[in-house]
Amino acid sequence: MQEIDMFEVKSLFYEDIRQIGLQELLESMGRILQLGIMVTCPDGHLLAEVSNLCSFCAMLDGNRKGRSMCAASREASVRAAVAAGKEIFHTCHAGLVYGAVPLQVAGETVAVVLVGNVTLRPLAQEAVAHLAVEMGIDPEKLLAAAHAVPVWTQERLTMAMAAVKKVTDTVARLLYAKEELERKADKLTALSEFSRTVSGSLEVGEVARRALQTVLELSGATSGSVVMLGGEGHQGPASELAATLESGDESRVVPPGEVVAVVNRETRAVRFNGRPGGSTPEERRPAVALPLMAGGKVTGVLTIAGKREGAGFEEDEIAFLTTLGTSLGLALENARLFRKLQARAAVLERLIEVGREISSSLDAGVVIESVLESVRDVLGAEICTLRLLDEETGELVLKGSVGSDADLQAQAGRIRPDGTVLWEVLQAGKPVIVDDLTASTREEEVPCYLGEMRALAVVPVLAGEKVLGTLEIWSHIPGQWSKEDVGYLGIIASQAGLALENARLHLSLREYYWTAVQSLAAALEAKDVYTRGHSLRVARWARMCAKMLGLSEEEQEQAYLAGLLHDVGKVGVRESILLKPGALNDEERKEVREHPVVGAKILEPAGFADAVTAAVRHHHEDYSGRGYPAGLAGEEIPLQARIIRVVDAYDAMTSARSYRQRLNTEDAMEELRRGTGQQFDPRVVEVFLRVPVEELEVSGSWGSGTIIDLLGEILFSLRQVSMASKVSRKGLKPVTWSVRRTHITR
Repeated sequence: MQEIDMFEVKSLFYEDIRQIGLQELLESMGRILQLGIMVTCPDGHLLAEVSNLCSFCAMLDGNRKGRSMCAASREASVRAAVAAGKEIFHTCHAGLVYGAVPLQVAGETVAVVLVGNVTLRPLAQEAVAHLAVEMGIDPEKLLAAAHAVPVWTQERLTMAMAAVKKVTDTVARLLYAKEELERKADKLTALSEFSRTVSGSLEVGEVARRALQTVLELSGATSGSVVMLGGEGHQGPASELAATLESGDESRVVPPGEVVAVVNRETRAVRFNGRPGGSTPEERRPAVALPLMAGGKVTGVLTIAGKREGAGFEEDEIAFLTTLGTSLGLALENARLFRKLQARAAVLERLIEVGREISSSLDAGVVIESVLESVRDVLGAEICTLRLLDEETGELVLKGSVGSDADLQAQAGRIRPDGTVLWEVLQAGKPVIVDDLTASTREEEVPCYLGEMRALAVVPVLAGEKVLGTLEIWSHIPGQWSKEDVGYLGIIASQAGLALENARLHLSLREYYWTAVQSLAAALEAKDVYTRGHSLRVARWARMCAKMLGLSEEEQEQAYLAGLLHDVGKVGVRESILLKPGALNDEERKEVREHPVVGAKILEPAGFADAVTAAVRHHHEDYSGRGYPAGLAGEEIPLQARIIRVVDAYDAMTSARSYRQRLNTEDAMEELRRGTGQQFDPRVVEVFLRVPVEELEVSGSWGSGTIIDLLGEILFSLRQVSMASKVSRKGLKPVTWSVRRTHITR
């Protein structure tokens, strides 16, 4: 496979020839046949020293000039035989006859066997004497040696050559068999190493890079690429460039689309030129694209190019590379399936998180926001839209959208689903996918026009068997979503439907419960005429303090709502105790001290923020730890509870009761100072004392309203807390609610 220099190839054969002892075998034959036999390279150089030369040849070979002329004559004989590709007869410069027999392996001459040291007629004395003078050899000795040269007939020499040829043919077959075995062993080794290399990773890019590097090393090519084929996309087979290796940008080779199409369609290798405009083979960069197979189908294309001097790819080389392609195809398919499995696992894990996020809230707005963000995150949609069905009008109402501008949202705020794909989804309760809106033959229209969008998927938002609305995703890429993607979208939509239905039921339950809370608050104010307006004043002052302490708007509204409801637990205290003009006994005091816990228990089922419930439960804790119900101290007491503790005490001191007269402002403030660090948080007292007296009096005058005023304040505060909570989650600047606040009369 790997390109090897021809001299290196022949050198390997020369070593094989030496190992099998061809020279020794032929020399033995020569001694028997009385012939000189030698083995040479195809260029005429001897592979081994010759030991069976006749005395005449030995005398010439022992002379420097003679040795040079013998070598030239031998090389001429060898070249003639190599050129002819068969055995020939050749007469050397000294008049001796040689037969040259090529030794061929797989059609390539790897050596030549020379058979000679004989003449067809006795050597002429004049020629020998002339040769002796030319070489500077004693004529008498050379002539005596010439007389000893065997004289053979042409027929005898031909028979001897035939015997030598049989030996060389046998050796050639042995060498060829050895070469084939070694080549097969090398291929099997390469295939085994290749399989081990590509199976060492389950990451698509890494598998492709390892395989490509190995193929380039085996083939001698300098650049290549691996392209993976997927399913049929909107514009033909979807492909992914998994890896490329090249020495520079100009040598990069990626098969053109028509080549990939032929490989995919005909399941065969395709030769092409990497640079068709080149004038030489090297400039044209011959390339070959090979199919990568898995499961009986083409799953990718392996392309290589850039062999030395513009060489092409032979059939046996392509056959072996195709075998490697099968191994690579399986490895890449395994890596791709593993990647797909990882992606599915990630999506399923994200769906679990999405379900947890969606189901963790009972606020419809939060649910919708979470759904749209999750869809964009999981499926990469450019526009996500959720619509809910208005059962009274039959219209679909836009409840949330990401990726679309305000104008589009206004345009599609309320739409009639009739005649659109949304109507089909509402009626069948099943998803609809439009791969390409510009090429769709569907009769139904899209719900709104988005010129740049090409793909649309719509799924029903279900709560059990009931269709609540639709969830849509849009993309400018045709065929963006698979059925599997839409299945994921359906899961999210179903989770959203259940969460929205739960939110609706929870809201309904809260409304019912709030009616009960309002009735309790009204009953409390009706029971204790002395404390009428107390809760409103405490709420107002609590919010003032929270703001001055730098708390967030959400926390300010929580302090306000806790102030409104801090005494709701007194609804369980007997009226005779609340209105008792004298001091309370131990039993009565115990009953009164239970009202913070009772109030917290009343509020908990209504879904109030934990901070509000905690403030109601602990608003009678003393900073020193001697308060009730839990005996908390210092920072253990919730801050809103510490705020209410101060303003509640101030209002109690400045309000008349059945058992005492009211204190004036100065005396009440002095009492707060005395209780600092014992009953009250010093920081809260310091802040409260900075409130101008005039503002306290004005604010306090608002607290003399009716029961209806109190209920209005509670409802308004709930809206403010809800709004502040949403703003806090989004990190946005709060906006003002359009609901008008209930005015408090004097």
